[in-house]
Amino acid sequence: MLGVAAAVVYAWWATGQLPFTAAATVAVGIPVAGLVALAVVRRPTGTGGREPLRPGAVLPWAGLLAAAVVLEIVGLALGGRSSGVPTLSTVVDHALTWHASRWALFCAWLAAGAAPLVSPVLHRRDGVA
Repeated sequence: MLGVAAAVVYAWWATGQLPFTAAATVAVGIPVAGLVALAVVRRPTGTGGREPLRPGAVLPWAGLLAAAVVLEIVGLALGGRSSGVPTLSTVVDHALTWHASRWALFCAWLAAGAAPLVSPVLHRRDGVA
């Protein structure tokens, strides 16, 4: 729980940095380096009793990715600044103008990066793995 609180506070600080500065680059690089280090330290040595990935588990994510790519292509084909069909990058640019939305997206990015490393640990504690 303390780690989550620290990550939330860190995310608030990191998203307060001016974009494209050395401080912003370091603020993004620190969690990346930390998660890579954790991945190397906690690398599984064998199958560990994990069940294989089912193809059906990937389909919703593949569909979401395909829809995002199609929406981006359509938005770009309409000139990139269409008010009716904005590109995803245009929507994200607008969302990044507020510190709170940058913070929420940064927290989501941290959670997505940490999930593959934290999930096996939590399952082991519950006696699942």
